[in-house]
Order: sequence, then structure tokens, then C-alpha cells
Amino acid sequence: MTDTAFDDRNARGEWRPANAITLAPINTWPPRPAATLKWLFGFPGYIWPYNAFWLGFAALTWAFLTPDLASMATLELWWVGLLLGRNVAFVTVLFGGLHLYFYVFKGQGDELKFNAQPLSTGSRRFRFKNQVHDNMFHTLVFGVPTMTAYEVLTYWGFANGYLGLFDFGGSQVLFWGWFVLLLFLAPIIHSLHFYFGHRLLHTKLLYKPVHALHHHNVEIGPWSGLSMHPVEHILYFSTVVVQWLLALHPVNALYQIHLAAFLPALSHSGFQKLKVTKDFDLDGGNHFHYLHHKYFECNYGGSLTPLDKAFGTFHDGTDEAHAAIRERLRTRRAALK
Repeated sequence: MTDTAFDDRNARGEWRPANAITLAPINTWPPRPAATLKWLFGFPGYIWPYNAFWLGFAALTWAFLTPDLASMATLELWWVGLLLGRNVAFVTVLFGGLHLYFYVFKGQGDELKFNAQPLSTGSRRFRFKNQVHDNMFHTLVFGVPTMTAYEVLTYWGFANGYLGLFDFGGSQVLFWGWFVLLLFLAPIIHSLHFYFGHRLLHTKLLYKPVHALHHHNVEIGPWSGLSMHPVEHILYFSTVVVQWLLALHPVNALYQIHLAAFLPALSHSGFQKLKVTKDFDLDGGNHFHYLHHKYFECNYGGSLTPLDKAFGTFHDGTDEAHAAIRERLRTRRAALK
């Protein structure tokens, strides 16, 4: 439902949601069964609408826009090109559509936008001195081909019997039960993989030569989501390797790839919500991840898992949390002197 009652901005044009960020109910102790069930099956919740939508999208993509698995046993240009072309189309429509709505047509103005500052133009931080053009370049020239390469390897591996080796003794009940369980766990797998990969990218070894490119985007828009160094694309999309080890069906892997590919468009939209009608909206951007782009040394994962809280990098958006993060950084810098 819509929540515009707290659309107050500070002197710098920054807006934040009225409520502090909280972790998903599955992370609370002692357990809260009622809250957890509501979160799992309610709207909006863990399943509905986003994860269910992207699962349905993966299923339709597999059924109607993917060649027969047997025909992909041999690496051939026609089917590799087909996958690349459809993935370019998917990303262009989603990321480009959100950019047009929010930033070109200004479909909801600055309402629920984290920062009123425009996306950068004329800055030497970006290729072509234009943030959007730079982001599109890295997404389409490097990101989509990397995503497609993982998908190609997935189908080739399944077609040749290198993946999906365990069949539970031929039991269809166990096979499809495992299939459904992995679908259910895919968003959690994505969240866990993203946290540890992201922390790796913030090490001295990888931050300046690799991850800094993504952090050129202080103010974020949809095309910022997959604007990364090619090395980061390889690491980021490697989340599907978990499904290579566990999955018995290619759809599990395709769904994992789609989550990694498409979720960043919304999480980097720069808006808290996408207003569908006057009285109804959908969660759009991700204040949790927006704070990471703003402050860098916090919120490496997501609110689905408790890793940031466990490792002391959780920022819930409040002034108290910001003060705690700053004190932690001062203490760490002093210890390094």
C-alpha cells in the first residue's frame, strides 16, 4: 500500500522512509511463527509478488524462449546467439523501462525518491561523461554476455550429463520435492552469495581495480544495478554455481540467474516504491542497499539474512545507526595507525 505521509526532505534533498529497516522475521530469536508465516505467504512477502513473478518468468522463458535441451549438447553459435539476444532484450526492456518511467517521463516526480539529485552528466568518473550511458555500456557490453555465458554453460552441462547427476534412486517424489525446495531457497542462496562476494569486493585487493567502478554510482538509477567491472560480473553471476552443485533441473539454475540479473533493476531504482495507482504501489528501490552506496562501509548483503547484523555492518537508516557506523570506522582506522 502507498505510504507518502513521511515524504519530508532534509536541506540536502535527501528523503528516507519513516520506519527503520528491519530484518526478515526468519532472523528473529526467539522465533515468531505468526509473523514468519505472514511474511512467507502474505502480500507483500517472501513469495508474493516478486519471487513468484520471477519464478513464473523463468518457467515461461524455459518453456517458450529456450531451445530444446538436447539441441544444446553441442556449443553452436545459433543457440548461444539466441540466448544472448533474448537476454539483451529482457534487460533492455526492464532496466530501460524503469529508467524511462522514473527519470525520463518522471512518472512519480521525486515522490519516494531517496535523493532529489539528478543522475550525473558531465562527470569524468563516467565513460562518455554520462552516468546513464556508462551504466548501459557496462551492463549490455559486459554484464549480459557474462550472464548468458553462465546460462550457456548450465544448459550444456545438463545436456551432457555433467550436471544434475543425483536422481534420488529414480524417486519422482524426492526429485520434485528437491526441485521445489531449491526454488524456495533460491532467493536466500542469492542473498548469502551476494554478501560474501560483496565483502570480498571491498577488500584492498579488489576494491580499487574492480568494485570502485560500481561505486562511481553514488546516486543510483536502474541501469546502475549491473554496471560493474567484468571481473565483478563473473563473481556476481557465479551464484548459479550453487545450483550447478545442487540442482537436478535447469529451471533451478535459470531462476537463480534471473534473480541475479533482474533484481538489481529495482534495488537500484533510487525510489522506495513504484506507484502503480494512486492507492496502490509496489516496493521499488531498496533503502538497505541505497545506504551502502551512500556510506560504503555498511549493508553489504540484504535484510533477508542476518549477516550484516552479525558482522557489525548493519545500518537501519536511523541517525543512531549512522553514528554507530562512523564510530566503528574511527576505531578501526585508529587501530591501523
